[in-house]
Amino acid sequence: MKKNLLFIGLLAGVLLTSSCNKYLDIQPVGTVIPKTESDFRALMVSAYISYPAHKSRLNLRTDELILDEYSVDIGEIKDLYLWNDQNPDVKTFPMAWETIYKSIFYANYVIAEGKNVVGDSDEMQQIRAEAYLIRAYSHFELLNTYSENYNPAKAATDRGIPISLRVDLEQLFKPASVEDVYAQVLADMKEAEALLHVIDNASNVKYRFSKRAYYAFEARVRLYRGEWSLAEEAANKALAINADLENLNLPTSKIPTDFESKEMIQAWERVGDSKVSRSTFINPQFMASYSKGDLRLTRFFQKSGHDYVSAKGTDTRYNSTFRNAELYLIKAESEAHLGKKDQAIASLSTLLKNRLVPETYSEATQRLAALSNDALKAEIIAERGRELTLEGLRWYDLKRSSRPAIEHHYLDQVYQLQKNDPRYVIRYPKESISNNPDL
Repeated sequence: MKKNLLFIGLLAGVLLTSSCNKYLDIQPVGTVIPKTESDFRALMVSAYISYPAHKSRLNLRTDELILDEYSVDIGEIKDLYLWNDQNPDVKTFPMAWETIYKSIFYANYVIAEGKNVVGDSDEMQQIRAEAYLIRAYSHFELLNTYSENYNPAKAATDRGIPISLRVDLEQLFKPASVEDVYAQVLADMKEAEALLHVIDNASNVKYRFSKRAYYAFEARVRLYRGEWSLAEEAANKALAINADLENLNLPTSKIPTDFESKEMIQAWERVGDSKVSRSTFINPQFMASYSKGDLRLTRFFQKSGHDYVSAKGTDTRYNSTFRNAELYLIKAESEAHLGKKDQAIASLSTLLKNRLVPETYSEATQRLAALSNDALKAEIIAERGRELTLEGLRWYDLKRSSRPAIEHHYLDQVYQLQKNDPRYVIRYPKESISNNPDL
């Protein structure tokens, strides 16, 4: 146990002094073993900061990007782009695994020791709530990356990912079922809900979980599980706290992923990675999915020579985990699946009114009204792609919907991800398998 405490304290010190984001209200504590609320808050900061930018690596697998074959970083990302998980180059940028479990490690310590060491003040309850939510969110992300989508008929037998609930540097984990992982995620969320005190966070600590972020997280979890009524209910709870959207028709509007955006719920995850951003361009075919009067074309993308790149950026200013636009999309998708077509169109139209010029918006609402319910569901998934582009959710949406064929090009060769390709479920990282025979 002493070794674990020393490891936590030293790593926390390193992270706090070297990785502080400019908009985070953080001060190093200089202690080895956490003893006060401030110490445990600092430990939670380490859990937030050490969480990897793995969403940007998922972006490489989608239809959003094309590869810059002249990039100096090409050797580190090309196998991710080509879905080569079987035998990647030794230089390949690893998919997130160990780094996510590192965040879970910090959260586990706070959960195990925080109340015993410090007590049960409102602030300590809030810190513990955030630890439960980091643990839940981390397992949820690992599950959606490395396992099959939730299917109630198969979840008890489908292989999930290892569940980590205790502080032990040397434990070896066996994969749990998808059902068991989700059960733990939901159990941690329930624990957190009872402890949360902060309704919404100020901009300088927007990286932290709040009650608003909790509801947004629940809405996404319920959506991915196909629990449409619960997803709609959670989205409504989050929007009851704040339902604002950036109106891109206004010259004063911010990019929606800006941490000071009026629609930002939680600005935690780095969805842009420098190695990925400087090695890719926006796929012209993906850009063609936007209407001519779609203001996101000029706000989400910017010209780079003859090509386009993301304007959402790699700066921590554009960290994004949850924002209101996704909640309107969750409402629309859930309502469509519940047979509430008019409500689904209304939810989607609320978003589009803030993204399209008036003439294009009018045309869009007329087109939506003419769609069948099945066509509307497909349109909502497509709209998720346009709105949430390069925020790391496109891969999950493709995987949980139609699993379409995707074509990538490299050195005059064509590489294909076939429709319903098994590679939609990513293999555990090779180095993790080598280190743990139970995988």
